Amino acid sequence: MEKVGLNITPKEFKQLSKWAEEVYNISVVVDYFCETQPDKEECYNLAPVVKHLRNDADVLNAFFIDHEKDVEI
Repeated sequence: MEKVGLNITPKEFKQLSKWAEEVYNISVVVDYFCETQPDKEECYNLAPVVKHLRNDADVLNAFFIDHEKDVEI
């Protein structure tokens, strides 16, 4: 696997990883809420935005999961 040249400390990596996980978890909850409340116009309008956010948050969270073994914490 190619090494990622990040100019952050292991402590910063851990904090960013934690935030990425939190953003992903929040997006999962909001996505679920929007999916289960399609009759509410606001949820209907937000659903595509939330779905896109969830996908991006998933990719970001996966990046940190994949690279945490490369960082000595």
